[in-house]
Amino acid sequence: MQISGKLALITGASSGIGAATAHALAKAGAHVLLVARSAEKLQAEAERIIAAGGHANTLVADLSHADSVRALAERVMDEFGVPDILINNAGAGRWLAVDETPPDEAEKMMALPYFAAFNLTHALLPRMTERGGAIVNVNSVAVGLSWPGATAYAAARAALGAFSRGLAAELQGSGIVVTHAIFGKVSSAYWQHNPGSDTRLPRINKQLPTLTPEYAADTIIRVIVNNRRNIVRPRIFKLFFLLNALFPDITGALLHLGWKRADRLKA
Repeated sequence: MQISGKLALITGASSGIGAATAHALAKAGAHVLLVARSAEKLQAEAERIIAAGGHANTLVADLSHADSVRALAERVMDEFGVPDILINNAGAGRWLAVDETPPDEAEKMMALPYFAAFNLTHALLPRMTERGGAIVNVNSVAVGLSWPGATAYAAARAALGAFSRGLAAELQGSGIVVTHAIFGKVSSAYWQHNPGSDTRLPRINKQLPTLTPEYAADTIIRVIVNNRRNIVRPRIFKLFFLLNALFPDITGALLHLGWKRADRLKA
């Protein structure tokens, strides 16, 4: 798909992969619409894009609420038109064990990313199918690997993965290419906002490279241009997914290495 001249909507665009993807799309010639909850951060990113010669607008919305998502979709179509590219990137959630996770927090983790992606896609899809385009659902390797201490987070990511696969099947031949973009650890503000999460990375993951948001963004640009439906980075996680499918007990043992509960540490 050619990106130049297209209208692109990016959620979770105030930092990390979302912000980097907005910059990359704008550099490629798209008019980008940046969506997040922080007006100040969004404006800063938009000003950087405009200063570099790009076209950008900001839309403040809390995508964890279905009513806000519907209002956002209506505003986008009324003021800017139908997006050619939708990047479902917004996500949230701490890495916690089940007994450490308040039920309302588990619901919020399901709201972002899964329900946000579902609701926004649902609202835009009828108009998008009239003209074709691209939908990219940005996900974590937790979609296929569940490790101790991040159970609710992994469940939400698994829901997004199932949604992405089902949507791709439903839209095959429609003119809309659905891409499931899966990334390992990315250097972003997530780790500062969720202190202690990096200590719960499986020991095996500590041997793998940490990706930059810019690398993830460049990957997303390439999959849109080349109409790719699935991408996993670092690539070695494809092997881990296969190992998990064939030998789940072995994978589970590997992911358990280094896991220590706080109450066990006190014992």
